Amino acid sequence: MIRVLIADDHNVFVEGIESLISGSSEIEVTERCYNAGSVRERLAGSPIDVVLLDISFPQIEDGLGMCEYITRTYPAIKVIALTMHDDASLIKRVVRKGARGYLLKNTTKTELLQAIRTVYNEKQYFNEAIMHILLSDEPKTRKSTAGSDGKPNLTPRETEVLALIAQGLTTQQMAATLFVSTKAVEFHRSSLLMKFRVPNTALLIKTAMEMQYIN
Repeated sequence: MIRVLIADDHNVFVEGIESLISGSSEIEVTERCYNAGSVRERLAGSPIDVVLLDISFPQIEDGLGMCEYITRTYPAIKVIALTMHDDASLIKRVVRKGARGYLLKNTTKTELLQAIRTVYNEKQYFNEAIMHILLSDEPKTRKSTAGSDGKPNLTPRETEVLALIAQGLTTQQMAATLFVSTKAVEFHRSSLLMKFRVPNTALLIKTAMEMQYIN
């Protein structure tokens, strides 16, 4: 059973999210928190696998601070940002603070459950809408990631990660091979998805092969 903590200062929203999850046989909301103090208290005393965190809790900086606190203090706990904000710069800040997923509050039940399962299984979750927001951010940034031929410019580490992805290695296996953390591998994987402008690993491999980055 995947144990979920919901952290949001709006009671009605918390109840709504809990009702979406309630029908699942593998995911259970075990804690509900409406302020930062309650989050710290429940995390210290209860086994939690995934936190659904409103980044505006009660305001942006506090939400980001809470995200960083959770991921640093409890590295085994996965954080999914669940918010109304669709700003690319905020999404990037949340990822830097350690969040493994980002969902908007208009998400569907199917997507919410998929996101929870995905991050629980040591992967990141960013749907096509979020990827589109990131890829549409700052034309200069997009241009800087591509060479004169329009193909993505990859760092040496991204090239290594891409090759290992093509070999079918898991995140843990890649981390062990490269002597880095799993979070570092996921970061490079996300960067590759953005640079190749694809939403998932299957399309990443297909596109990279077409561009002759891998054989």
